[in-house]
Amino acid sequence: MKTAERQISFSLALGWGVGTLGISVMFNTTNFLLLRFMTDFLGIAAATGGLILLTSKIYDTVTDPVMGIISDKTRSRWGRRRPYIFVGGIICALSFYALFHAPSLEETSAAVLIMLLFSLLYSTGYTIFNVPYMAMPAEMSNDYHERSYLVQFRVYAIAIGTLLGGFAAPFLVQNLGGGRDGHGAMSVILALVILTTSIVCFFATKNARATEREAVSHLPVREQFGILLQNKPFFLLISVKFFQLFALAVGQAVMAYFVVQILGRDYEFLGTYVLCSSVMIFASTPFWLWVSRQRGKVFVYVAASAIYALIAISWFFASSDNPDWQFYLRGLIAGTGSGGMLLMGQAMLPDTIAYDAVRSGMKREGVFAGIYTSAEKLAFAIGAAISGIFLGAMGYVESTSGSVAQPDSALFAIRLSVSVLPMILTIISCLFLIPYDLDEEAIAAQEKASA
Repeated sequence: MKTAERQISFSLALGWGVGTLGISVMFNTTNFLLLRFMTDFLGIAAATGGLILLTSKIYDTVTDPVMGIISDKTRSRWGRRRPYIFVGGIICALSFYALFHAPSLEETSAAVLIMLLFSLLYSTGYTIFNVPYMAMPAEMSNDYHERSYLVQFRVYAIAIGTLLGGFAAPFLVQNLGGGRDGHGAMSVILALVILTTSIVCFFATKNARATEREAVSHLPVREQFGILLQNKPFFLLISVKFFQLFALAVGQAVMAYFVVQILGRDYEFLGTYVLCSSVMIFASTPFWLWVSRQRGKVFVYVAASAIYALIAISWFFASSDNPDWQFYLRGLIAGTGSGGMLLMGQAMLPDTIAYDAVRSGMKREGVFAGIYTSAEKLAFAIGAAISGIFLGAMGYVESTSGSVAQPDSALFAIRLSVSVLPMILTIISCLFLIPYDLDEEAIAAQEKASA
């Protein structure tokens, strides 16, 4: 790494990255298990469950940009961003616990409303934590490659969080009683992980470089957003991320159904598959970082997406007769693709923020992070909602005692949702990179022109 890239110490990068760990645990556990928990243990219809998730994320699309503006304008002894990491982490832990302790329709007719309220609390905590957190890399370094170095620690944390959310969570559910009791016990353990990592991140980033509130332009908010709309690389990037995460959300929302209903396996099998994927997300990140230095970030994203799309479509042809090693091999390969997609999707965000700062002279990291996370959450909400609505339309039968026999139409919907749809959406995400031309040289040229 060049001298200019040594501003961020290993301990600081690690401390910032740890913040993602708990949030990734929360995010992945709910993505893998929450929809099925609602349909198979709370008696909530699949379409209704999907709409609950969609409503909570539409709420996020409003609150995320507002949170970005709030953090940009904050002044405190702990900086503009860090207080929200602390508060948001507490709310996230409490809401995660609440989601998996919600009542069923057999217990109260208000179960749907209660689940919606818990989902809104979850979204609020996520917003308070994640928007300021995602604004920090653009402040912590001005160097193009150092930002990628920093973001790789977030990818490592995502890999570990995916492991805990997709491997440990199903394992805990199955071995702590199964059903609602198992889900509830799991949520207690993982809520403590969420709380602990948020607090660690807050204290570990106390020496992080940060811009001051006074650097924010005094232009009216409407004019600031007008200039922001002219940032072509940023809007191409959030389009890429939207479709990438849309694909991931659709696949994750139905994976538990696919494992149980199509493959005839249990949650421990699902956990082992996620273990394979998570290991390769972690292991492949240094390789993708090296390739990005040689060939560029766009090249890495497209190559990784191609790997992910091929694995996605392969699920369409999977059956319960296939040996387990084939499924685990899929996990290893899919994790390799996911590692590159995650790394570049995150590393390109601070580049677009730096590009805006040079062009406009304004420090609006929070505004950008708010819009970016809104796009992420909306993608996951639409993905989960479409999955639930699609399953409901195809005849999926809900229950309060676990999975019941499903009609062939519902089984076919599960198969499509885990394979064909993610492949198509991943390909669409890559199309937005065709006109994307922001690289190290482009940023340097913009800085020279603005000097």
